[in-house]
Amino acid sequence: MTEKTFVLGDKTLKISAYAENIVRVWVSRDFAPTLFERYNIYRKPDETGDEIENGVKTGELSVTFSDGKLSFSSGKFARTMQFGEHVDEMKKYMDEKLCGLRPEYRQIIGDEAKRNYGTVDFETDPKYVTFSTEGEKFYGLGESNDDRLILNGKTYLERVIYQRCEIPIPFVMTKAGYGILCNSTFWHGVDVCARNENEIVWYLPQGDIDFMIFAGEDLRALLERFTYVTGRPILLPKWAHGLTFIEQYYADQFEVMHTAEKFREKKYPVDTISLEPGWMAKRYDFSVDKKWNTERFFINDWARKDNPHEAHRGFFSSALHRYGYKLQLWLCCQHDFTAHEENLAGNTTDFGVPAWFDHLRGFMNDGANAFKVDPCHVCDSADEGRVYLNGKAEPEMHNLMQTLCVKEMYQGAKAHVGIRPMHHFCGGYTSTGAYTAATTGDNGGRQKSLAWMLNLSLSAFSSVSCDMNIHDKSAIHYGFFLAWCQLNSWSGFEHPWWAGDEMEQFFAFYDNLRYTLMPYIYSTAINTNLTGTSFCRAMPLMFDDEECSNTVTQYMFGENLLVGAFSDTIYLPRGSKWIDYWTGKIYEGGQTIKLEIPANRGGALFARGGAIIPTEKPRQFIDSTDTANVILEIYPEGTSSYDFYEDDGITLGYENGERTHTRFTCAEEKGKVTVCIGEREGHFDGESDERTHSVKVFSISRPKSVTVDGDETFFTYDGTFVGADMGKGKVLVINY
Repeated sequence: MTEKTFVLGDKTLKISAYAENIVRVWVSRDFAPTLFERYNIYRKPDETGDEIENGVKTGELSVTFSDGKLSFSSGKFARTMQFGEHVDEMKKYMDEKLCGLRPEYRQIIGDEAKRNYGTVDFETDPKYVTFSTEGEKFYGLGESNDDRLILNGKTYLERVIYQRCEIPIPFVMTKAGYGILCNSTFWHGVDVCARNENEIVWYLPQGDIDFMIFAGEDLRALLERFTYVTGRPILLPKWAHGLTFIEQYYADQFEVMHTAEKFREKKYPVDTISLEPGWMAKRYDFSVDKKWNTERFFINDWARKDNPHEAHRGFFSSALHRYGYKLQLWLCCQHDFTAHEENLAGNTTDFGVPAWFDHLRGFMNDGANAFKVDPCHVCDSADEGRVYLNGKAEPEMHNLMQTLCVKEMYQGAKAHVGIRPMHHFCGGYTSTGAYTAATTGDNGGRQKSLAWMLNLSLSAFSSVSCDMNIHDKSAIHYGFFLAWCQLNSWSGFEHPWWAGDEMEQFFAFYDNLRYTLMPYIYSTAINTNLTGTSFCRAMPLMFDDEECSNTVTQYMFGENLLVGAFSDTIYLPRGSKWIDYWTGKIYEGGQTIKLEIPANRGGALFARGGAIIPTEKPRQFIDSTDTANVILEIYPEGTSSYDFYEDDGITLGYENGERTHTRFTCAEEKGKVTVCIGEREGHFDGESDERTHSVKVFSISRPKSVTVDGDETFFTYDGTFVGADMGKGKVLVINY
């Protein structure tokens, strides 16, 4: 590795080129591996970069140290990092701003006992660094804001806190071209241009000074570099992007089967039925000895099997599977994951604690396909005096336990079943998004959850959903335009058919629309895993308009769909026209408009000019078979293209590049629109040779003719779209 070292008091400063456009800055006495390294969470550094005078250079990023000051720069920026003096003053400032880095205790749902937690002095070696800024706006820090995107002007506690900040991620970035990641697991504070408008202060009460600095042309390039180190966003199985229905707490197997039957009878697509804690014999069982509540679910030991792909055919889980459902089970835990991680790291000590996933294998053998991991005591107020089996204390482990929990869940399920795992979790920290999906916690499915989701998108946490509220049109609208979606009926009867005729029809429309868009949704999921750009994209990720810089009421759903929620206005970015998905009305970009939402819709949806959106006829569930006929919704503007990704939707083949890629293009010129279907490149098992295409091309007038590969073909025109079947044809031309 290319690196330079310098004496810094009684410690050593090491500057190393970690990978292209990534430099690590580390101040330590011994440079012992961090827990991110010991537990194989971070990608190992590349052998890249060059030595330069007083520092290193990799790609466009140069980092040097001279006269006690560290400088980092590229062609876009030149900034400095300084090691703080007057630590007592900064400690006092941070303690006042952040209540001593200690949040107020809140009792959580399902916790009947009030627990008395002791406190310790965990600010034993305080230190801080400052990063110079020049008025730029900063984004990131996970769920640290619930009302805005721009971080500037506030001081943040990087500590997992139930319902207030369940997924902090100590990473910031700016359109000036750089990002900063703090490689600390300790609770700590970040002041983003509040104390000084041109300075970020990172306050570390314990541990080494250890940072990654990233350079990139734009925010998406910075997220690519960030996730290169911390792990790309998880690629869920395709079925996980469908609807999950969470059954009410006290449901038994007969009510579950009735619910499943009703969804199919009503033709409301759904893929997963999820059970709340009532499935367990002991209410809220935190142990690794949990058992089925056999009075509600007839799964007895004599009928259980050891094969995760062959549950007893008489179990309710097998009946669900036969009709296309996946089964998800609720879990809670207060487990010490460090014993398992130490064993994996080569420490052969018998800690007397089994690996957490060991006891879950049996439930997967019984037909469970996924798990919902409630944060419970993993991310609520912490017992500061607790010491984990790896010898580390709570202030160092509390944040990281979120990552270790889902890492074990992911790797355990992956090894046991041999296909992609699906589980979701409310907590999180650095790298958690590489192992799990998430929800925005116990805050419902309204504005706060949307703000959290958008801030997470600016921290590369992609597979995020919320609890949909079936009694609120705007919440249903927003809830179906997320990376994955769930309707949570845990506390009562939130089933669509109990919501009233109007809301039932409303729900049915959005549910079917979601499944119509599944080719677009899953292609976006693959692209997210490849690039690090989140699924639902906060507007600054996509546009430079000032009006987009801080909005939490709209976002891009993939590349081509603009979603508005919880607002009666929306800003349409410059650079293209925008087509109202509900009405077909065309708007020029660069303006804020007053919305006129139809009565049977819950919010704004716009297609971007030039959009090519692959769709299909909606299925009742996602079986991962190759789509026989892809229906392209096209909104011509100039020349545009769309890269359509597919794979088998369930195996681990994607890790070896087993996928296909098809480029669709559309060219609009005077009197003619030309649509071209590129060759399907790549391969995956199950790929069909019988693929055909149809098109729906947005048009304000009826065309004179439509040809496919030069031959005239039948077409329809309904006043909004020209429709035609291309079959296996490659070039469609609409003549006006």
